Amino acid sequence: MGMDVFGQSPVSECGEYFRNNVWWWRPLWEYCERLAPDLIPPDNLGHSNDGWGLAGPASLILADRLAAALESGEVERYARDYTAFLEALPDEPCHICAGTGMCAEPPQCGPGTRPCNGCESTGRTPHFATRYPFSAENVREFEAFLRNCGGFEIW
Repeated sequence: MGMDVFGQSPVSECGEYFRNNVWWWRPLWEYCERLAPDLIPPDNLGHSNDGWGLAGPASLILADRLAAALESGEVERYARDYTAFLEALPDEPCHICAGTGMCAEPPQCGPGTRPCNGCESTGRTPHFATRYPFSAENVREFEAFLRNCGGFEIW
C-alpha cells in the first residue's frame, strides 16, 4: 500500500505528486505532526488514503518548518535517534512458524516439518516497527513537494 499525495495547485512538476509506500509514509507524517501540531490537528486523516490534506498556505508553512529543521540538523538528529530506537527493539517470535523455526507443509496443521524461510529457522524476526524507516532525504523530498504543491490531498 502506498500514499499518493497530489498537489492541488502545483507551480512546478515537483509539486504535482509525492509518493511513499506506507512503511516510509507513516514515520514521515508522524514527524510532520510533531513539527506542526498547530497546522495538523490530532484527529487528522494523514495516515489514510481518503483525500485529507492541507491547503496551500499551510503546506508552505510546513515546508518552511521542514526546511528549518533540515538546516539546523534537527532532522538528522531525529533520524539517528529514531534508527537507534528501532535497532534497540528486541526481535519477535516469527509469525510464520510461531517461533518454532519449523513450518508445516500445506495443508497440514500441527508441528512443522521443514525449516522456516521467514526466520531462517531461528524462530525470531526483527521487531515489526523496524519496517518503518525514517530519513532526512525523504523529508527533503517532501519539503520540496510541499513548497511547490499549492496544497495537497492524500490518496
